[in-house]
Amino acid sequence: MFFGKRMLPKKLLILLLCVSMILCSSCQSPFGSKQEETTAISHSDNQQINQDFDSFVKELFCNTVTSSTIYLHTFLQHPENYGITEYDVTYGNINLENLDDMSNLSDSLSQLLCYDREQLTASQKITYDELKWYLETELEYSDLALLEHIFSPVIGVNVQLPITLAQYAFKEEKDVDEYLKLLEDTDRYFSQLMEYEKLKSEKGYFMESSNAEKIIKQCQEFVNDCSDGFLITSFKERLNSLHINDENKIKNYIEKNEKAVNEHVKKAYQIVIDGFNEIKNTGKCTGGLCNYPNGDKYYQYLIESDMGWGKSIDEYDDFINKYIAYFSNMLSKLMTDDITLAYQLENLSFGNKTPEDMLSDLKNKIANDFPEPVSVGYSIKYIAESLQSYASPAMYFFPQIDDLNDNSIYINPGTNDASDLYTTMAHEGYPGHLYQTTYFVNTKPDLIRHLISPGGYTEGWGTYCEATSYMYAQTDNTNLKMLAQANFSLTMLMYGKVDIGINHYGWTQNDVFNFIETFGISNHSIAQDMYNSIVAEPGNYAKYVLGYIGFLELKEEAKKLLKDSFNLKEFHKYILDMGPVPFKMLFDNLNSLTVKTTASTK
Repeated sequence: MFFGKRMLPKKLLILLLCVSMILCSSCQSPFGSKQEETTAISHSDNQQINQDFDSFVKELFCNTVTSSTIYLHTFLQHPENYGITEYDVTYGNINLENLDDMSNLSDSLSQLLCYDREQLTASQKITYDELKWYLETELEYSDLALLEHIFSPVIGVNVQLPITLAQYAFKEEKDVDEYLKLLEDTDRYFSQLMEYEKLKSEKGYFMESSNAEKIIKQCQEFVNDCSDGFLITSFKERLNSLHINDENKIKNYIEKNEKAVNEHVKKAYQIVIDGFNEIKNTGKCTGGLCNYPNGDKYYQYLIESDMGWGKSIDEYDDFINKYIAYFSNMLSKLMTDDITLAYQLENLSFGNKTPEDMLSDLKNKIANDFPEPVSVGYSIKYIAESLQSYASPAMYFFPQIDDLNDNSIYINPGTNDASDLYTTMAHEGYPGHLYQTTYFVNTKPDLIRHLISPGGYTEGWGTYCEATSYMYAQTDNTNLKMLAQANFSLTMLMYGKVDIGINHYGWTQNDVFNFIETFGISNHSIAQDMYNSIVAEPGNYAKYVLGYIGFLELKEEAKKLLKDSFNLKEFHKYILDMGPVPFKMLFDNLNSLTVKTTASTK
């Protein structure tokens, strides 16, 4: 799994959430029923409560993570060490007859509410609050399953599945056997996904024909490349890493992989091609989500599930307007003071040649303002040529919880400009995703938290770190670095504004053009590209931008609370120690930063 790009549709994964916990009768609190006379809870009773809660969230994690082998392998190399010994090798299943059935989520929430939050430990309270927010959010918007975008040009399952399969780590032969079984399940799974798309078509929720055509083209390119493509070559490379001495076994594995790719994976993509050709012109709505039945509510869900800040879309739009004005004024002032800055910006350099050099340099430069990183290994890889035209510029793959050394950053040579690579490494590596993820895992949080991390925190942090990295440029001219940072921020804010404009306010392509023209961009093709990408993947840009804004607002709030005692390193440590949580929790717990900072200054 890689941050910001969901391999499996979130809404559909939630339908697979299955917890078989034994409830006390009438949902009584696990520490006993309430009595008319209150009695003090003994230390041993409190320990039992904490142990029961740990068991509850562990059971929830185990039952959820085994719903998909991709999910399971993403998080655990040795599931048996976590009590997981039996599971089906599958991508999962979709209950098309009961898409809105969230009884398992409501059951989980009922069980959670059985616990008295005040009797939990500090770390358990964080888990409790985050899980409660997550379950309540999913239940509030549980009637919107048909609005999920499973297939899309950049973050859809059609693009992400091959990359995820190519990244599927082989650390023991068990992994190879399960991987091959998973490949054989691909056509069955894609058949289910197409039944879902046909149901969307029948109900009037299918995508615009132009997006359907893009997906057909992408799938056809994959099919054409399948027989000798990267799923064949990467398999051999990963197999070699196991150092199997039996040549016959190696040959057998290679033959099985080729057979599975050609007979199941290739077939799966052909199922999509045929299915989309059949229904590509059946879409009844065009433009942003607000033009679909309940689409505005679904967009609110996308933003809330990523942010957890409890704001309305109008309030988020006001935040964007505030920061557009702020960075626009900064740009104007800097340019007025020194008109040559614009020319210097074109040649701004970070002085590093390779991605590895960049990550090493970033680790050194963040030392003063960020806590010490966890010592882990990582590898730099490149997106296969057949996927470069529509894959993301870069992506970071989450390491297995029980093997933090296996971190991978994928770079897309087809979309990555060399001048932007340093800041991209800051987003994906240090102090971005790789740094934040390994730091969080090293704090040993409740496992369930890995499954409910809000995208606004993770992608907002990556964007915040990317913006920060402009201050590490190879120049003594602080104003030039500030100009570069402001230019990046303003660009991101424009995309966030357009995301909300299209999906909440119903902007047309012409509205997008009129908006970007106010920034001096009189290019209809740019407006068209922005419009098409946001219509295809609503909310994707918003989580980066609103998450970034969330951290800027959090910093301002911390500065107001601490005044002269504010310390940037302690602020970053607070965010990292909390881990991925809804933004409301970050704001609500800021007083703990005040206490820590006060204690550290005594």
